[in-house]
Amino acid sequence: MNKTSSLTPIKSDFQLSTLNLRLPAEFVQFAVWCGTPRGSRKIKTQKEFATSIGVCEDTLTDWKRHPRFDDLVIATIKNWAKERIPDVIEGLYEKTQSDKVTSSDVALFLKITNIELINDKK
Repeated sequence: MNKTSSLTPIKSDFQLSTLNLRLPAEFVQFAVWCGTPRGSRKIKTQKEFATSIGVCEDTLTDWKRHPRFDDLVIATIKNWAKERIPDVIEGLYEKTQSDKVTSSDVALFLKITNIELINDKK
């Protein structure tokens, strides 16, 4: 990530000015980076990330204590996961078509799709 990269939208009501930080855009970039799974990060280490946005690692440590930091990280994780739900469902469906399928796999697939084959309520 660099200073000109676009940020993942976190919340529609989110305002950088409410953070009361000297580098609010970089703070959000750091929260997004922290919320991105390690294998999906272009910048691999916190030290490299600090260098890429022009701050020292101590600044990142301080940012982790900011009251909004965890909210931004969690929102990033949720967005990341939400984008992958169709792929997970596809993988689960493909498993139901294989020799490795279990009754739990089928039950989960049906639960996700909100399909009830047997109505136990009489």
